[in-house]
Amino acid sequence: MIGSKFAAAGFAVAFALLGAADAATHPQDLAALWKFKEEALKMSNNDARWRKVFETWTGRGEACPYPECPHDPCGEDWHGTWHGVQCRELQGVAQWKLPDNVYRRVTNMHIPEWGLPGHLPESLCLFEMLEELDFDENEFEGELPACVGCLPHLREIDIEDNKFTGSIPREWGNLKNLIEFEVDGNQLLGGCIPEGLPKDAEWCGDCWSTCPSYDPYCGSYDCNSCVSWTKDPEIGTSYENTRLKGDRCPNEPNPPVCPWEIFKEEFEQQQMEEEAKRKQQQVESLKKVPELQIRSVESEPSTETFLQRVAEEEAEEEVLPEPEPEPVVEPEPEPVVEEEVEPEADPALGECADSKTRVTVDNEACIFPFTVMDQIHCDCVQHNGEGWCTIADGTWKKCAPES
Repeated sequence: MIGSKFAAAGFAVAFALLGAADAATHPQDLAALWKFKEEALKMSNNDARWRKVFETWTGRGEACPYPECPHDPCGEDWHGTWHGVQCRELQGVAQWKLPDNVYRRVTNMHIPEWGLPGHLPESLCLFEMLEELDFDENEFEGELPACVGCLPHLREIDIEDNKFTGSIPREWGNLKNLIEFEVDGNQLLGGCIPEGLPKDAEWCGDCWSTCPSYDPYCGSYDCNSCVSWTKDPEIGTSYENTRLKGDRCPNEPNPPVCPWEIFKEEFEQQQMEEEAKRKQQQVESLKKVPELQIRSVESEPSTETFLQRVAEEEAEEEVLPEPEPEPVVEPEPEPVVEEEVEPEADPALGECADSKTRVTVDNEACIFPFTVMDQIHCDCVQHNGEGWCTIADGTWKKCAPES
């Protein structure tokens, strides 16, 4: 059953076969999780609440930490082994029922009600197969990252009861598979709702008709909701206790520049380089192996000849005199010369010292350098055959062709 679904859905992009590795999690997602952890700790000044979340991010969790077990957040069940990281159904396929030689992909980031500080990490945009994003009831602030609009499989975003400011990025209107979008309780979030996001939330489930009168909490767990993957009977865009009025933005959503696409290309290139380097090392190691010396074998070996050889070797050891120990001469200490440390140059400025002058199709100057997920760029970034850059206000614009 699983095999037929796997073939019919054409999951060559989503899944890949394991090599000799023991971990079930796809190495690209594992690399993205390390990026997420690094960014979260850096932007929160190593906050204790974030550190508590990451305590289980090792091996297969607290039950089997690294190096006893390889780093494997997906594990063998849908809820995973690392806190907040889940590898649930992916496009209708239960990943935990897949064959052991198939990598699992991270589909859910679920860390609600932790009071986590800082901004929403942009490294979330590196998880190309992410379907659900749940960070409600934390203390996130600042503007929402536009790159979330690049995650084509997202079907739920729950970021209610935080402190986000600004407006919902126009790029989020590209989330065509999004069904549930909750931003309630972000009192400083305003502006219009990008065209393409789900319509306003409606009560479409039946949570109360089967509830006995004596059980006031029945609706919280006995729901016949609109979709199978959530018990929430209210589906759509909900924005109570915000500055949003429900108005839809008049224009089409902005085309996003997707960090996960750049990250994937760089990751695959790095994997190819590491594989080539590993093969080269194997070739070099074979060249360094000395020729094996083949000892002659007696035509008629016997215990007597073996004992004679042992006796001869013992006699040789007895004859050899013991060498006299050489006197130890302590070397005179060399004078310590302090080296002058030259100040380090700014790597970003050095990389863009000879950058070209580029403009957008609207004749606005491109600003270099700019970074996309820790990668410094000194020229327009290529995406879907077109060049993109940032202008002075940080907005992404399409680059004009070079003259």
